[in-house]
Amino acid sequence: MKRSFIALAFLLLHCPLRAQENYWIKPDSLFKYVQPVASLQFWSAYTQGEKAQLTANGPMEAVQNRLNFFIRRARIGFKGKPYKKLNYVLMIQYDNIGKDKFSGVRGSANTGTLGILDAYATWRLSNNDMASVTLGYFHPQISRECVTGDLLVNSLDKSPTQSYIRQDIDGKSYGRATGINLGGMTAKHFVTIDYNIGIFSNNTTSTQFAESTGRYWSPLVVDRVTFTIGDPEKKTYAINYDANNYYSKRKGITLGLNSSMQGKTDIFTANYAAGFDVLFNYNNWNIDGEWMYMERHKEGQRHVMKASHIRAGYNIIVKDKYFLEPCVMVAAFDGDEGAQFSGEDQTLDVGLNWYLNKKNCKLSIHYIAQKGHGDNNYTDNATFKKGDFAALALVVLM
Repeated sequence: MKRSFIALAFLLLHCPLRAQENYWIKPDSLFKYVQPVASLQFWSAYTQGEKAQLTANGPMEAVQNRLNFFIRRARIGFKGKPYKKLNYVLMIQYDNIGKDKFSGVRGSANTGTLGILDAYATWRLSNNDMASVTLGYFHPQISRECVTGDLLVNSLDKSPTQSYIRQDIDGKSYGRATGINLGGMTAKHFVTIDYNIGIFSNNTTSTQFAESTGRYWSPLVVDRVTFTIGDPEKKTYAINYDANNYYSKRKGITLGLNSSMQGKTDIFTANYAAGFDVLFNYNNWNIDGEWMYMERHKEGQRHVMKASHIRAGYNIIVKDKYFLEPCVMVAAFDGDEGAQFSGEDQTLDVGLNWYLNKKNCKLSIHYIAQKGHGDNNYTDNATFKKGDFAALALVVLM
């Protein structure tokens, strides 16, 4: 009898323990799928025609032409897939180290400050790519130029218009915000559809309180849908986009439509943006472009900004040894008087890329011509005016 009681007690204790194992999601491998990643972009730029305000309340004066060596972008981090339907990205950036303040290159100088670039996780809800949810700190999915990796475009740098779009939507030139995004993609025959809709807590819309929307709160809502005919631009759903050069392997065209809206905050009554973008790859041709319309209401006034670019490259293989791509980009911005940015900002980029190992290793030589007026990222008509520059660049992705 005693033995029977002990056996029964053992079974009663053991059964819940065995059933409990079914409660847990089993990891594929918490360590196998931790992948370190790093990228570097080295630039040497020769600037001419730069002007700056050198004394308080003084006029803009020409500064001496200069050659500047610096790290345009540097990123290090981790990505992984510990579970079959869950992946994550954590990326740290330390861009523009060594950049001269009076260089014609856009962006501020960096004396060694590190910052979080991306920190998010994506959970696939369906058994296919139809539905995934992304949580964390990442790009709201609007404008191809804003969500394509900085080191992947075939112009020397991304179009300067991306900065206007990002600063209008979430107040930061690097364009990240904290939120949640639902997205997915589906393909049938030669047509692929990709969609995203996200809601973000945009804490950069207060003039008085740091890291808050201020007295008034309104979420930032962003949506984007793309339609592809022919070869898809990506094999599986992801919130990050690949290079616009597919090395003569893709034959397809993708049209993207996107918009954003945010209600009343401390600095505006309402803020809207909408636009479209196109990516075309066929044999050796790589062509992309976009147009964005931004409208802001404040103090009973309506202010409009427009930003656009078009970029084209052509792949050339020389003696079965060198993979070269001449490339040209034209970018333009226009803003109303009283808008967040006003006047005109125009850029012409002409250059040549040498792909040593596709996007993982690339050498480039480009010349950038810039002009404009008003109060914008090219000039504020008071303290600075950007010059033209020629640049050599090396990109290494690991």
